[in-house]
Amino acid sequence: MMNEPHNLLGRPATRYRGTDIDGPTLAPEGLWVRGRNLNDLIGQTDFESALWHIWFEGMPSAAERDAVRARLAAFGRAFEARDASVDAAALVGGMGIDMVSAAATGFLRGIDGVRAKSGTSAWDDDFDQMLACIAGAPYLMRAALGPAIERLEPATSHAERVLRLCAEGGAPSKAGIAIMDALLIAWHAGFGYITPTVLVPRCAIGTGVTLAQAIAAGFMSSGPNHVGAAFEAMRWLTALAAREGNGTDEAIAAVDAVIDQPGALLFGFGHPLFVADPRPPHLRALCTGLGFEGKHLHLFDAACARARERKGLNPNIDFITAAALLDLGVREARWGVGVGLCARIAAMAAHAVERRRRPAFGVNSSTARKLLAAVPVGWL
Repeated sequence: MMNEPHNLLGRPATRYRGTDIDGPTLAPEGLWVRGRNLNDLIGQTDFESALWHIWFEGMPSAAERDAVRARLAAFGRAFEARDASVDAAALVGGMGIDMVSAAATGFLRGIDGVRAKSGTSAWDDDFDQMLACIAGAPYLMRAALGPAIERLEPATSHAERVLRLCAEGGAPSKAGIAIMDALLIAWHAGFGYITPTVLVPRCAIGTGVTLAQAIAAGFMSSGPNHVGAAFEAMRWLTALAAREGNGTDEAIAAVDAVIDQPGALLFGFGHPLFVADPRPPHLRALCTGLGFEGKHLHLFDAACARARERKGLNPNIDFITAAALLDLGVREARWGVGVGLCARIAAMAAHAVERRRRPAFGVNSSTARKLLAAVPVGWL
């Protein structure tokens, strides 16, 4: 019997680059989570099932999915009833600190109070902490924005809870909830640890911080160049939709104006890894299939066609997220970042726990000394 292959650190070879959780492929371009193509999950399952899948590497039974949903609802009720973490986020947000940083402050304050109010869990402590952080994130963000949170529970799913916290216009439609579910799954994982919002929690957990603190670190690693493009895309689409005239013509002119301006950025287009992010066309087709169409998605279509014609540019997840959120009734552009981070907690937590099971700094002392000797001068 052959020995299992090992990598240069002497550990068994991982499924993806350094991890067994998720990772991208380039030929063909795709995103994978626990051996399943991410696009096969988007629109085919719900966010609660995706959480189970990333943690336990398998799809849950109906009873297991419902149990996850019930646990998220229990945490939601606890956050809705106010908690020290919510108060901390509201206080910092009231001082003018941005929504994401304020939410991170809530996690740094700690969520033990919420977990105590919600009773014991049937699962391991780490999975339960992840669920608590996922349940709490939209409440912390909403508290940072003010005013006081209206009563939301009971909600039928976590997607509905997020949508009701960030959108305006009353009870969401069934199609709207399905779109939010799809967006959460599209953002929850797929790139392994190469994205800062996942890499930073992996690094932080090695110092001995709590899982909630590691997730706060992940929140703080988002910015204009990572996740933040959805914020700019929402502002751009909002301004475009406010103009008079034919929407298609306005979108074409707006894209041309950006492309023709040296050094200007067309937010929501291009990708540092992919020629074409595989999620936007899949999500756009899903919207059509659900009969979910709106002004901002039509502007998305016109802008994508023009950017492809002029520069061969393809939309990324930020742009389709911005268009869908606006047509869902989300008017605060900061939720363009917030929704992505609410979902990305799943990968943050899974990676942090995988990393914590290794030595504190990833390797033992003798291996670290060998690796240091191999690092070229001037690399960092």
